[in-house]
Amino acid sequence: MNSTSKPLHIQLQSFLLARKNYYELLHLLFLVPTNDEFLLIIRNYGNLQELEEIHEGGRILRNFFDHLTDEQIQREYEEFHRLFVGPGPLVAPPWESYYRSREHLLFEEWTYQIREQYHHFGLQFKNENNEPDDHLLFELEFMVRLVDLCLQETRTEEIVALISSQIHFLEKHLTIWVPYFCKRIIEHTSSQLYLGAAMLLEDLLSFDLTTLLEVREALSSVRQEESERAIIK
Repeated sequence: MNSTSKPLHIQLQSFLLARKNYYELLHLLFLVPTNDEFLLIIRNYGNLQELEEIHEGGRILRNFFDHLTDEQIQREYEEFHRLFVGPGPLVAPPWESYYRSREHLLFEEWTYQIREQYHHFGLQFKNENNEPDDHLLFELEFMVRLVDLCLQETRTEEIVALISSQIHFLEKHLTIWVPYFCKRIIEHTSSQLYLGAAMLLEDLLSFDLTTLLEVREALSSVRQEESERAIIK
């Protein structure tokens, strides 16, 4: 990053927008596949061609969406419920507490840690206390919200703080339990949609954390340079 050219928030814009797009794609992939219009949105706007070139999960998803049929949509709807909803024992429960609790219980301490994070940024789950706050979809939505806040911010110090919040959320939550969630999907589904989605989810979270750590370090160096210039003036 070149602190002497464009303002930092402008330099970061394309990076942040790309991250937002990927998190929105992951969110879409784990929503219930209710109709062909919904799945066509993913096919047409999900950057699948780009993902196909860089990731095996992307290749699997591109192949799935290129051969999508009405019959396939119905099968994926049934598979979604088998994996994540029920009835019956769930193959891959989509709640953090399930994987971090020794007894696989919900509404454990991690649920309330997540809730505190939401509240800190002015968010509240509408079904709080009735449904666990640590559902995969809510955690992905939260990451999109943090990226949006970064995009709206112009002050370097506040951008660094927001990036640190995202790093914390990835390190303390998503990258801890999501690999186990993805492993269960990969081992127990023949669905190309959910196989590709699980592979992509795990690797993108890991990659995002690594990238954010590098960006925070670079931004910290820029802040130091800005402070030194302010002292000289």
